[in-house]
Amino acid sequence: MSKRFSASNAAQLMSCPGSAHLELSIPGWVEPEDNDQAPARAKGTMLHEYFKLVGELSPTDMSKMVAALAYVAELRQNRRFKTLVEHTFTADWLRTRPQTTPDLVLYTADELHIIDYKSGTIPVSPIGNHQLMYYAACAAHLAPKAKVVELHIVQPWAKNGISSWVMTTKELGQFMLDARTAEQKILNKDTTLSPSDHCTFCPANPHSRSDKGSPLCPKMMNLL
Repeated sequence: MSKRFSASNAAQLMSCPGSAHLELSIPGWVEPEDNDQAPARAKGTMLHEYFKLVGELSPTDMSKMVAALAYVAELRQNRRFKTLVEHTFTADWLRTRPQTTPDLVLYTADELHIIDYKSGTIPVSPIGNHQLMYYAACAAHLAPKAKVVELHIVQPWAKNGISSWVMTTKELGQFMLDARTAEQKILNKDTTLSPSDHCTFCPANPHSRSDKGSPLCPKMMNLL
């Protein structure tokens, strides 16, 4: 069967027309098995899919993606980390054992990094970030010899949006204790309302950044 003249094989066929009809050019020729799962081919297909998706971005967004990838690549070059991408953990340190999925976890026996990607323009700080500490509590068993955990926010669309914070395992332990206390209050159906800076996405907040319900939080309304 004649090989189709394509862009990818133009150089080969223009140099050697006979290679288009190997079954005619080489007596007894047997075609190799078509293996789409060969490592090199599979990687090439995957990378082309990534290039396609990124290539559809605006130049600004493309440069932001490059900044995010460069940060993570530099971090990974420091050690031979094991990597978990969007791996779902069970928070078995809580009574209700909920599941959670961090964006990226890098670890060795004595080092743990939690990376969270953000695409917003309002900067999010990793310092005291409860979401990242929750992820860290779920992944802590992967690095049993670690003395600290490094939490990273990779948010290139925000000004100075790529940053990290190192917390000690003692601080992580205190967070877990506080979380268990809060969980127990919830299980006990504690109805105490306590407005704070953490009300941003609460549907009862009159200035909520998510959908609002009704009636609105009476404690927050009094404060306003």
